[in-house]
Amino acid sequence: MEKANNNDYGQERARQLLSGVPFFNEIDRDDAEQFDLLESKTQLWLAGPGDAVIREGDVDSTLYFLLRGQLEVLGDSPAAAPLYYVSPGEVFGTLSMLLGTPRSADIRVSDNSREAVIASLDFNDFSEDDSPYTLTTRLAFFHMIVHHIRWTLEVKRMANPDHELVQSMRKLPVFHGEKGSEEELRSLREQAQGLAELLCRWNEEGQGNTGALQLT
Repeated sequence: MEKANNNDYGQERARQLLSGVPFFNEIDRDDAEQFDLLESKTQLWLAGPGDAVIREGDVDSTLYFLLRGQLEVLGDSPAAAPLYYVSPGEVFGTLSMLLGTPRSADIRVSDNSREAVIASLDFNDFSEDDSPYTLTTRLAFFHMIVHHIRWTLEVKRMANPDHELVQSMRKLPVFHGEKGSEEELRSLREQAQGLAELLCRWNEEGQGNTGALQLT
């Protein structure tokens, strides 16, 4: 995987690609200055068929978005069918980012993809107290993360409704305070952490491959 050449991906083309991700669209719609900052901190990457995007065991604070192409989440056996396919617009890399744990799976570009274009952001820019982003942008970021992990858990629940961890899902707290507040941000961060820990436990048990959405 290589950094995109700015000669090939100018601002207009980069914005076109980022427009396929709801989070970027939301910031662009609501705050042009914040979008400019977000865009300046977003790195684009290019990868060809079979190229590794994430390697199992790596540890970093990077969150990824697939903008074009298709990725495969691989299991323990390289010869086995992929556990899951990542499609354009999807976010991935959340578990390691939130929990500070090693990446849980290898992710590579599918052989039938001519090229994959990937965007990356540093999670620390959103989680640290001295974040360069506004409260509104950080809230949008954590809403995205919480929604994505909840959706992943919901897929697992539908595939295995009697699983013991379903009750743990229902016990996770939901915020009922003032919207758009620092309190809401703290709650979303706690929710994201709790959801990530629950999904990690479910992944480790390996129950139901139809719901094995490894967010690494």
